[in-house]
Amino acid sequence: MQPQKTATSQATHGASAPPPRNLYTLKKFAERNYGFLTLSAITNQVFKAQPRHSSKGEIPGNGMLDFGVIVRSGRTVLIDEVAYFHWLDAQQEVAK
Repeated sequence: MQPQKTATSQATHGASAPPPRNLYTLKKFAERNYGFLTLSAITNQVFKAQPRHSSKGEIPGNGMLDFGVIVRSGRTVLIDEVAYFHWLDAQQEVAK
């Protein structure tokens, strides 16, 4: 037997609600994309997402924050799978 939807749940989960996001920890995301991405590679990409300073000046971030790829919940870092692949596609367009 399926749960019945109430008017409140239909209003909050109706057609106007965005679809749920596919969020994964770094480890789970690397496991899902095994063969193409390692845990150390995704950790490195997350580290390079924020602008940072070096002896030669400021190094800009890689754009993951702009695409909403990284979601932080306390100390937990999550990756939005759909946003990650949009970001990856954009990286390929810039390289052309």
